[in-house]
Amino acid sequence: MNRTLSTLVVILLTFLFAGSAIGVDETERIKIYFSPNGNCEKAIIEEIGRAKSCIHIAMFNFTNGRIARELVKVYKQGIDIKVIADMESSLDDYSKGRFLENKGISIKYRKGPNRNNPGDETGLMHNKFAVIDGKVVITGSYNWTTSAEKWNYENLLIIPSARVAELFEREFNRLWIKK
Repeated sequence: MNRTLSTLVVILLTFLFAGSAIGVDETERIKIYFSPNGNCEKAIIEEIGRAKSCIHIAMFNFTNGRIARELVKVYKQGIDIKVIADMESSLDDYSKGRFLENKGISIKYRKGPNRNNPGDETGLMHNKFAVIDGKVVITGSYNWTTSAEKWNYENLLIIPSARVAELFEREFNRLWIKK
């Protein structure tokens, strides 16, 4: 289990079992969606549209044109957007990485560690999360793809928590500055 997934599991278990330690009201505000056709795409677009200052995204596979266009829209309104994408998935003809780059959005392409040789980064950058304004996390198995919306069984969580966002932001920054 990779570090990010382990962190997510710990966070979710904490939400479930530590009620008074983090406040039950915070867990009650978590929004959970499932696909296919469970409005995941709509929920992501709505959260992007609510951004006030910044959106940081680490996404394995990103081919969804509607989400990409919403990012460009808020970017043109002054929202700082940074995207980390998987190197190999970004070579796909449908990938929105180049589209976003051409619109001025900062993108870095990453590979993940090789399971047989951790120093050799030939694996996948398999994260699927976004942090909005350091306050809201969008995460789950849901890649930002048309397939995830229409055909795949996926899950999406929207977690309105600055504490959770801080952990995801830390991981985003670690990947962003990596050489």
